[in-house]
Amino acid sequence: MLETKANSTFSVSLEPNPYRLVVEVRKIGANPKGAVNLFPNSTAEAEKNKLAIVVPPPTKEDIQLRARVPKMRIVVDAGHGGWDLGTVGRRGLLEKDLVLEIAQRLGKLLESRLGTEVIYTRQDDNYIPLDERASIANQAQADLFISVHANYSDLPSARGVETYYTNFFSAPGSKEIGSKEASAKDVDPRATTAAAAKPVALVTLSASDLHERIEQSRRLATSVQHSLYGTLSVQNPGLRDRGIKEAGFVVLTESAMPGILAEVSFVSSPTDEQKLRSDGYREQIAEALYRGIARYAATSRGVKVAAK
Repeated sequence: MLETKANSTFSVSLEPNPYRLVVEVRKIGANPKGAVNLFPNSTAEAEKNKLAIVVPPPTKEDIQLRARVPKMRIVVDAGHGGWDLGTVGRRGLLEKDLVLEIAQRLGKLLESRLGTEVIYTRQDDNYIPLDERASIANQAQADLFISVHANYSDLPSARGVETYYTNFFSAPGSKEIGSKEASAKDVDPRATTAAAAKPVALVTLSASDLHERIEQSRRLATSVQHSLYGTLSVQNPGLRDRGIKEAGFVVLTESAMPGILAEVSFVSSPTDEQKLRSDGYREQIAEALYRGIARYAATSRGVKVAAK
């Protein structure tokens, strides 16, 4: 039972997401204050407060790049999602949330500045199996595959950016790719699984196309890595250029087009985690990814897979 004084009034309501009973007691004649949110991290609140992504106006370079870049179809993959949190920062920053926002920012830049058709592997907090992410790109006959991740290290001092591509492939009809991937060194267990149980999409390409795909992936990784480090290191002392690396990530080995996986910062670094909480820093990361992709596309013939 709820008892109130004669000069007060109250209201009771049932609120969703999460479901809870809210009782508001106030003095008669008083202006009601904003409701106290007991669940500030609820899904409804998160949706309501979701950042509206505004694309900055194009620069002179952006205009020049658009004139040189053909119409493209790019798959943008935000790593992890749903139950798969990815890396968790010391202050609670979740990789899955971070990379989703960066991927959305990147997609809008590609669409507005290059006129690119962008396909997302996920646009919300859902987990998409790794092989399905590659299948999305293959079925769309995309020109490029871009996977966005954030890094982890047991050492809080570890910082920097790095970009991966893969050279794990076999000639058409070969079954060796699965075992190569499973035994590859320096493979991030958060983003890979063994693919030996089923044939992969790459076997549908000719041997020459496979070699060309790898070379284009390497060039794309080089361009993106150069842009990431060049952009983020300007006002970020101590940031390391960790270079481009080879790895057998499933999303790369099972996709039929040139692709990369970019580790945009270390969530495990207190310094990086603080910066990653800034909207401005996230926008810088998206801008750097965009310019790396655009500069590559402006100077590359690529392995054209998309249906025009």
